[in-house]
Amino acid sequence: MTKRSWVVFCLAAGLAGWMGQVAAFGASTNAAYDVTATSVLSVAGHKLSQTESATIAFLSDNTFTGVLGTNVFTGTYTASKSGVALILDTNGVGGIENDANDWLSSEFPGVTLTYSSAKFTKMTLAKTSGLPAKLSDTIKGKGSETVGGKTRSKGFSIKTSWAGWTLTAGTNF
Repeated sequence: MTKRSWVVFCLAAGLAGWMGQVAAFGASTNAAYDVTATSVLSVAGHKLSQTESATIAFLSDNTFTGVLGTNVFTGTYTASKSGVALILDTNGVGGIENDANDWLSSEFPGVTLTYSSAKFTKMTLAKTSGLPAKLSDTIKGKGSETVGGKTRSKGFSIKTSWAGWTLTAGTNF
């Protein structure tokens, strides 16, 4: 390695280390919202609904954290003029599924629940204010129970509409 490339390497490594330390101090809040989440369960031709309060904070490092019921979900977001793309991380998928599990296990005790997917649609924004206007998420899975020695399973989906966004901190997108 030449002397010049060694200096460049050291500067790059130092910068990367400094950036890691800056991230360790935490990101600031760009926007935080209170929102109402209305979920509709569809299974075997039946529908059941539930409404919960939620909060979502969008941070300056392009991550978000939400609380739905008593469950925390997290992920990353990318904002553009056309809307905001939300991608759940592993903890986010787990948080959304835990909320569904809390609800479904109280409605259907004894049923074993497995989940196959959990994801958000792209969030659209109000053109004049930048306030979130439309967002939904969908969870798909299967419920199984054993009756008389036979296991019976049914697929289900839960679609949640997030509405009534109220800015509680920061500024709209």
